[in-house]
Formats: sequence, structure tokens, C-alpha cells
Amino acid sequence: MKQAKICISPIDWGLGHATRCVSLIKALEKLGYHIYIATEGQHETILREAIPTATFLHLRGYRIRYSRWAVLLPVVLLIQLPQIIYSIVYENKWLKKAQEQFNFDIIISDNRFGFYHKNVPSVFITHQLNLQMPFKWATSLFQNIQYAWLKKFNACWIPDIAGPQNLSGVLANPKLKPSIPLWYMGCLSRLINQDKNNITVSPIDPLNFLAIVSGPEPQRTLLENLLWTAGKDSNLKFVLIAGIPNNKKAFQIMNNGRMYPHLSAAALVDEINRAEYIICRGGYTTLMEMIPFDKKLILIPTPGQTEQLYLGKLWHENKWALCYNQADFKLSTALAAAANFNFQKPPFAPFSTEALETAIKELSL
Repeated sequence: MKQAKICISPIDWGLGHATRCVSLIKALEKLGYHIYIATEGQHETILREAIPTATFLHLRGYRIRYSRWAVLLPVVLLIQLPQIIYSIVYENKWLKKAQEQFNFDIIISDNRFGFYHKNVPSVFITHQLNLQMPFKWATSLFQNIQYAWLKKFNACWIPDIAGPQNLSGVLANPKLKPSIPLWYMGCLSRLINQDKNNITVSPIDPLNFLAIVSGPEPQRTLLENLLWTAGKDSNLKFVLIAGIPNNKKAFQIMNNGRMYPHLSAAALVDEINRAEYIICRGGYTTLMEMIPFDKKLILIPTPGQTEQLYLGKLWHENKWALCYNQADFKLSTALAAAANFNFQKPPFAPFSTEALETAIKELSL
């Protein structure tokens, strides 16, 4: 019997789109599908490490850069709009050629708007059905455009929980929803099922904090420098993960801290378990991944990135995390506040292979 083929491609707008696909891809392999992954660069490095059995196809990403100053981010993104449109057109043409060669049975896009085929069941994965824009009229306009475009796909899969007890607020649970079939997948996390035998954490070797840095440049480097300098100037024991898998030179070590360019999932679990506090951007995938560890989170949203700013505010108000603006962040102040903060555990609904199998059957129908 011929093995069915699935081609999946995450957008390169932050590493989270790649890492949240790991548990999905492993579940698809468990169901017997042969997986093709279309990507490049750091996303390919992470996914090759996690899914060595997949077939990798080179597909250029959107390659978006952010502004150094938050106030200029909308302008910088607007300037790159032709590049985004080109990427959408390019990936659609690329997929048509790839389909002729490989004859995929299902296509899955994580936030890549051009990654669909009119003759093949195509799924769009997103947690942003109500992308927050700087102006309300722009938020409404983009949602209308997005919903019209989503009709090109056969279904939309949402990594969140349906209803009021959710993780992303109005981002994934807006009043107005798309007309195509929706499946709320639960929480995607590549870290949940790591083999505990691979975890070497020592209870006598704790960390004061673990810093996880990611996202588009130059803001990724700015946060890396901020946290590395703050950690170096303190007497606290810490680890910083720079989120640049292809840069081996990023490794640094000093008396009280270490910087890794990237860690495997098992090694990351080890460091999470050692840490008292987790300091991170607050990207949606990172938030999902942290819930099972019941750690105290300190968020520093990317300046000007409305999604992370919204999530930071939402999680702070629900006491799931502390949130600070990057310009105002002081390590000592944040850790002191965290020590006295009444952290609450967010809701959590695990992603399941059984539910995925049902969603695929419905997609086939």
C-alpha cells in the first residue's frame, strides 16, 4: 500500500512556527504519513534535528527584518510589503511544481498564505484569526482580507483552546470566525514528551534564571545584549539561549553565566527544570511550551510587535506571567517583583494524535 505524503511548511517569522510543528509532524509520522518539510535556514536546522526521518525541500522564507525602534516598525513592515507579496506568489508557484513531482496527499501551511493547492486538501495553521494592528480599522480590514484568503484552504487548525478559557484571548477566539472548518488543536509543545532519562538536571545546581531569546533582527540581538550584560553584571547564575541555531560562535561562558546559540529539546528541558525564572519574548509558541513546567515567566515583548504586546498584557492581567517593556526592563527590578508576584497557572489542553486523525478524516471528506 502506498504511503500517503504530507508536505508542511512553517513561515520563518520567528522560530516558534517551526518548533510548534514538531509535535504535529511526529504525530503525523505516527499515523503513517511520509513527511516532506519545505523550509530553509534556521528553521531547517531545528526541524532536521527534531525530525531526521522527514524529507527536506528547500523553500525560501519571507526573510522579514524588524526595526531597531518600535515606532518605526509599521513603516519598516510596510516597506517590506512587496517582498511579502512576492514570497506568497513565489511559494504558491513553488508548490505547484513540487506537487507535480511528489504528488502530495495533504498540504499544511503554518501561516504561509501562498502554501495551498486547489487540487489538494490544504490546511492553514494559525493562532491569529484577529491579528492586532496599530489601529482598529486596520485590524478589521486585515481580518476581512485574511478571511477571504482563507477560503483558498480547506480547513484552519488553531493551536489553542476554544472558548473563554483560552491562551490567546481574541487572537484565536474572535467573535467573528472564518467560514471554513476550524479545529482547535490544543497546545502544541515539542518539550512535553521528552524522555526523562535524557534529563540530567541536578537539584543542587539550580539557575536563578533562564533567558530564551528569539525573533527577527535586529531586536533579537538587542535583547540578547541586554540580558547578557545584565546577567554578567549580577552575581546570579543564569543561562541564555540565543535562538540562532546556525551560529556556533555564539557560545560564551563566564563565572556565573553561559550563552548557547541553540539547544536541542532535551537539553532545553534540562535548563528549564534548573531555572527558577524564565525570561523570554513571550512569543505564542514559547508560552505554550512553558505551561507544563509550571515556571515563573517574565515576558519582554518585541517592541512594536502588536501580537506579543497583546499576549504580554493578557498574561500579565491573568497573573500567568509578569510583563515589561524592553525599554524599561531592569533585571533586578523584574526578579524582585517576580519573587512577590502571585503567579497563576494558565489553562492547558494537550494536543492529541487521536484528535489529529479525526481532523484529517474530516479534511478528506
